[in-house]
Amino acid sequence: MHIVLYAIRKSKGWLFEISLDLRIDLIWWTSEKRRDERAQKIICISSVIPLGWAIQCQQYLELDHRADCWSPTEWKQYIEKWLYNRIRNYNHSHIQYSEIQSVIPIEQIQLLWDDKLGKTEDIPFLLSTIEEKQNEGTQYPLSSTWKKQVMLGAITLAKMMTGRSLLATEYIMMMTDQQVDNIQEWKTYTQLAYLTQSLRLLTGVHIDPILGYQCQRCGSHTMNHTPCASCGSSACAYCETCLNLGRSRECTLLIQSVYVASSRTTPFSTIDIPIHTEHIQTKWGLSDAQTEATTSALHFLIGSANRLNPKAMLSKYLFATSFLYFIKNKKKFPRTSYFTHKRFLLWAVTGAGKTEMTFPLIDSVLKNAGKVLVATPRRDVVLELAPRMAKAFPTTTMAVLYGGSEDRWQEADLTIATTHQLLRFSQAFDLVILDELDAFPFHNDPMLAYAANRCCKSDGAFVYLSATPPTALQKEIKRGTLAHAKVPARFHGHPLPVPKYISMPTVNNALKKKQLAHTLLKQLRYSVTRQAQIFVFVSRIALIESLVELLQSYFPQLSIAGTSSQDVERANKVLLFREQQIRILVTTTILERGVTIPYSDVYILDADSGLFDAASLVQMAGRAGRSKEDPKGLVIFASKQWTIEQKKAVAQIKLMNRIAKRKGYLHLSKSTDIR
Repeated sequence: MHIVLYAIRKSKGWLFEISLDLRIDLIWWTSEKRRDERAQKIICISSVIPLGWAIQCQQYLELDHRADCWSPTEWKQYIEKWLYNRIRNYNHSHIQYSEIQSVIPIEQIQLLWDDKLGKTEDIPFLLSTIEEKQNEGTQYPLSSTWKKQVMLGAITLAKMMTGRSLLATEYIMMMTDQQVDNIQEWKTYTQLAYLTQSLRLLTGVHIDPILGYQCQRCGSHTMNHTPCASCGSSACAYCETCLNLGRSRECTLLIQSVYVASSRTTPFSTIDIPIHTEHIQTKWGLSDAQTEATTSALHFLIGSANRLNPKAMLSKYLFATSFLYFIKNKKKFPRTSYFTHKRFLLWAVTGAGKTEMTFPLIDSVLKNAGKVLVATPRRDVVLELAPRMAKAFPTTTMAVLYGGSEDRWQEADLTIATTHQLLRFSQAFDLVILDELDAFPFHNDPMLAYAANRCCKSDGAFVYLSATPPTALQKEIKRGTLAHAKVPARFHGHPLPVPKYISMPTVNNALKKKQLAHTLLKQLRYSVTRQAQIFVFVSRIALIESLVELLQSYFPQLSIAGTSSQDVERANKVLLFREQQIRILVTTTILERGVTIPYSDVYILDADSGLFDAASLVQMAGRAGRSKEDPKGLVIFASKQWTIEQKKAVAQIKLMNRIAKRKGYLHLSKSTDIR
């Protein structure tokens, strides 16, 4: 995309600006109302310069008073030389000087405004663009009616864009879907919103003096360079990381809303104090363990007991002092995104009712005119959460966002979204709840971490939900730099089923011999006898079909099926499994989360596989014992070897049971074993 680049002389010196509609800029900078900001001179530089290059000039090119008397040739030579040297520093495609020369035509370098001359016939361009001409058929009908229309259009777009970050194609799509009046004038409206600092005009890929190329949508530094038909550059950079969401280029316009943090109140500072625990527990039907954790999170949000202890303050100091070292040595570090907001972790065992624990937090923010985002990794979890949230908050406007969602432009107080949808927001939410942040695709994805950080307001807060927090967060807890609450018991008050280990050959071996190990078969028959729904987890998709056939030979009376991430019928099979029309479901870790079956037993075959770490083993084990009708579901780790990861998983489950017992959260019988 091309944009107009112009230079403006003000009392403090020269600066460069960009414009989608130069008429608006001329009206803006020459207004008598601007006083100290009023332009002394305005000089057009180019209307055919690529967006990325124009923004480089706007942000980094400096001029001194000598430019006051430059000729067009001097302007051209100075800017071309600066651009050429700067781009060559970052672009290894050996860009030609002639490319720079072609985007700054000398005939376009002209004086648009001189405050000393005013509106005279010596400035024909000014007369043709600024003066209100009432003559019929004028090319620029800049009447008072037109100005009012532009003002209303700018206000409409700024409001529509609140909290959003969109590429130009998405921006136009939003306006089309929302049926904006006179959409053909979108550049004019957008330019006024930009000058009033309601919107930012950025480039999809930016060249930072320190960080180099960076995508301003996803934060990635992974770039490719190709010839671009849009801007004419022989080596226009584009981001490879977020390519599937639309191409973010060096010449792509990115429009962002502008958020100004309030110095007075936030939704957290107006939460009712004191917090009435009994009221929360009664209103939302929470258990003692859930209520204690939720109350801790509420206290944290209002800046109470868990705000920032001395260790956390030291952590922020160390972050600030080490930032320059990180920048200088960034290649030594893995790509990541540093969270600087208030953060709280709800570390709750599988089946603890994490969603219900967030209801009081969401309610408190919504009551105080705040906006809330609940982000989760997968589309099916979003669809499962939506009706529960709608039931809990029936009078709240809600948007449900995933690929192809009809709510994508809806303004809402409560938003439920897949994590990839966060890339289209900026400074939008007071409270961001990240569910299953240890799960794919969020875990170890710097792009989504960057998006999550950006979508939260600067004075907002994060609440993390996880049964198996990443190691990095667990280390922060030990250092005392991350506020948290542990929920070691499920809502029904029974301990977590502790996995049992059985030794057996590999699944591959069983399939070759067409025979299940006796130890495994014995346990399966027990599960069938007790009428349980049976999860059978395997490490690879390739094993599923053959294992289903083998199991069918042993249990011909049962309905047995297999599913995976590649199965288009997965959702339907899970539904049939819930309804007990399928009794044994062979699957991969795709179903390790978000699926609750009342009467279920879990078998993890090849549990010693390197593809199963302790966290995934805990998650898979968590499918059993989730209902109060069947809290003692069976969990089997079946493998050739008893590995460290299996031991860690069992140790974590037992630890949570001990904590729950110590705090009095369990309904124990004499036969209960929580060691």
